[in-house]
Amino acid sequence: MKQLSTLLLVLCLFVSPRLTAQVQDTTITVPNGNFEQWSNGSGYSVTVVIVPLSIYGSYTYPTGWNYLSYPVNETFAYNGINFNVNTDIPLLKVSNETSNVYEGSHALKMQSFMLSDILSSVIYNLFQASLDPTITSMVFPTVLSTAEVNLDTFLPLMLDLADNFDDISDLMSVLDTLNLSNLVEGGIDLNGLVPTRLTGHYKYTSADSGDNGGVLLVGTKYNPETHQRRVVGAGFTVDLTDTAEYTPFEVVYTSLADIVPSASYDIPDSMIIFLFSSANTNPQQGSALYLDNLQLWGHEPDTCSAAFNLHLIDVDTTHATLGWGFEGDPYYFEAEYGVQGFAQGSGTLVETAESFLHLSNLQPDTYYDIYVHCVCAHELAGDWAMTTFHTDTLPVHTGVQTLTADKLQVYPNPAHGQCTVRFEQEIPAVVRLFSADGTLLKEIIPNKETLELTLPSQGVFILSCETKEGTVMRKIVNQ
Repeated sequence: MKQLSTLLLVLCLFVSPRLTAQVQDTTITVPNGNFEQWSNGSGYSVTVVIVPLSIYGSYTYPTGWNYLSYPVNETFAYNGINFNVNTDIPLLKVSNETSNVYEGSHALKMQSFMLSDILSSVIYNLFQASLDPTITSMVFPTVLSTAEVNLDTFLPLMLDLADNFDDISDLMSVLDTLNLSNLVEGGIDLNGLVPTRLTGHYKYTSADSGDNGGVLLVGTKYNPETHQRRVVGAGFTVDLTDTAEYTPFEVVYTSLADIVPSASYDIPDSMIIFLFSSANTNPQQGSALYLDNLQLWGHEPDTCSAAFNLHLIDVDTTHATLGWGFEGDPYYFEAEYGVQGFAQGSGTLVETAESFLHLSNLQPDTYYDIYVHCVCAHELAGDWAMTTFHTDTLPVHTGVQTLTADKLQVYPNPAHGQCTVRFEQEIPAVVRLFSADGTLLKEIIPNKETLELTLPSQGVFILSCETKEGTVMRKIVNQ
């Protein structure tokens, strides 16, 4: 008795250590990543009667990096005299350490601070009693960024980030909710490269003990249709703990699609780097993070061509061996198959470094539809190939059914709510749309060469078209 057929998906593994090891990374310029250039910020003072009163003194910061600042426009009274303070108070405590460097003449030293550390002692002592004691007793981490940050939005976000710095999934869930257009402006232009990691050297000194610094990477992509900048990946480390000698560190960038299965894979167009003198919910006043020699790394987008000549090598009642050819340089294949078939989303993962695969524990007297797709580093360059066999018998159909552009076109892909499906050679008998987990969402019987398809939500979908030659499939990403 024939059972449900099984779909075998053979894929080049999405981002993996093997892939990273074989791709040649190049450097992406980090503005002033060696912290050799420094800029001066002017202090601010007001005149009370004829006496100049300093609010805060002059300061230095690394050129090309941005810091948080707190806007103040208040009128204060002192001994019956009113005076107005209208300035942005820089929320940072940094210095260009010339004697504690990894290389060159300068390095960055960031310290966690209290307001009493950055405001002039006269102002702080005069008005401490009228300030919120919660604020005056709070320790702030110095935060530097390669983007301009909206303080009102970022400060509550920073608490969420600190709570989730120990888990990349939770961290990504915080970032995935953001429209960065309202949070930051700018970033490092990646010029089409795929980011992989940030490296550098650090030292750390806790004020007491147990404090730690942190580095956060946020990959973003701008959507010109929605005018929004989305988070498409991130990476972080909070392992910058006490060490008296410069120590190398690395922050690995991870795509959002590798953490959230329903998310589409997007190559970011810009990277934002955040540096934290303390990366936890209890920063210590005076804890210092030293950084030098920051380098961002990336590579050209990977491509590989379609699998072809998919064929059955051998079959019996419970075993089968399949082979295929390919062009390019896939790193290794990942196979999925399950007795409920692709439409039910059930499967067992199998990996092979070869261009063939041995299947065991198959069901006797069963048809198996085999689909092969070559995908390198998420690039949808390869087309589907298809064959069918039956256990106990010779192959039913050993030809290759490839989803090339002369058979089926889907545009735009990625889509934005809607896309057009064009059948170039044959109008299929039925078209089905599946979610990424195999749930059947739509079944359509087309009557002309084009089909306007409305996608129900953001995410990844599989379009299946049954033709006389077999079933052809296409992956659709809806943003």
